[in-house]
Amino acid sequence: MKRTPIALLTATALLTACSTELDVNAPYADHTVVYGLLNLRDSIQFIKVNKSFLGEGNALDQAQVADSSEYGGEAIDHMQVHKVLNGLRVATYELHDTIVDDREPGTFHHPEHKLYYFVDPEEYPEVILDTTSFAVHLDQDAQYELDIVVKGKAVSAITPITDDFGFFGTLASSSSIAQVSFLLPQGGYGQYRVRWYSGRDGKRYVVKYAFHYKEIRDGDTTGHVLEQGIGQRVSANSQTIGEELEIQIPGEQFFSNLASVIPDDPAVSRRIFTGIDLHFTVANEDFHTFLSLSEPVSGIVEERPAYSNLEGAYGIWGSRYTKGINKRLTATSMNELMNGPYTAHLKFCSAFPEDGAFYCTP
Repeated sequence: MKRTPIALLTATALLTACSTELDVNAPYADHTVVYGLLNLRDSIQFIKVNKSFLGEGNALDQAQVADSSEYGGEAIDHMQVHKVLNGLRVATYELHDTIVDDREPGTFHHPEHKLYYFVDPEEYPEVILDTTSFAVHLDQDAQYELDIVVKGKAVSAITPITDDFGFFGTLASSSSIAQVSFLLPQGGYGQYRVRWYSGRDGKRYVVKYAFHYKEIRDGDTTGHVLEQGIGQRVSANSQTIGEELEIQIPGEQFFSNLASVIPDDPAVSRRIFTGIDLHFTVANEDFHTFLSLSEPVSGIVEERPAYSNLEGAYGIWGSRYTKGINKRLTATSMNELMNGPYTAHLKFCSAFPEDGAFYCTP
């Protein structure tokens, strides 16, 4: 066994202890960060392209400077999006930059920040739901490929487009018979079943409702909306169309939530119910994975892998879809809103003349 001289150990300790400064910063490396979520209902597709930053001092102070996280024009060599059908690029769209000036205060600089955008100018057939229709601005049969070069480094990714989906049962109808009921036929609170079919390239479905009403106070009428998350469902296979999915809204919870959120204001002479919307936000497979790995950790294993589906960058290039449907309350549910134990004090009536006794007469 070799023995190390004490003098050598002492000299080594003195040499390593002579500096009290510790540099915690690693050498700077340029990392591109991209966030792009395409939506066929949006006429303009916006994309965020940023860079990582590193420097001496407080990182929160640096984040308030636009140059810390935004590229200058000279850094961008090439920015395009290609429409791909059957593996072939059939159209190319240039990405243009724009300044958005309504960013909320937060960790990063505000109110101005830079975004990039493109428009697919082709006209696609409208989607018709019941008696309403909406324009389609992307080709659901195609994939859209990101193709940019930043400081000589290529960044690429490709995504399918999340398609529309359908409801089933009475929810699919816009007629008065498809009203929302939170009570059982025999009395007591029930569950309202929200049921739909999965669409192509739709993986995660997040559902919420928006309760619309007006308040009359001192002769003035103001509109209000109360939004409440219901939950989410994940399809077994995003490539399978027509999987039956369902989520429920507990009736008693619905009315008790209204009572806890809407203030009991004596100055309000009347509240007028004007409708309830069901809102769906759908994520494609890649976006669902990104969200899953970004959610808070609830188990004992706190570390999880960072997810990115981009080559040459970090972030997400995916698609989503948004959809809403407007409904009313059944007569029994309207009566519960007006006279039930949770909400009778809120002075509700209905905006719809067809509701008869519940109608807010002048």
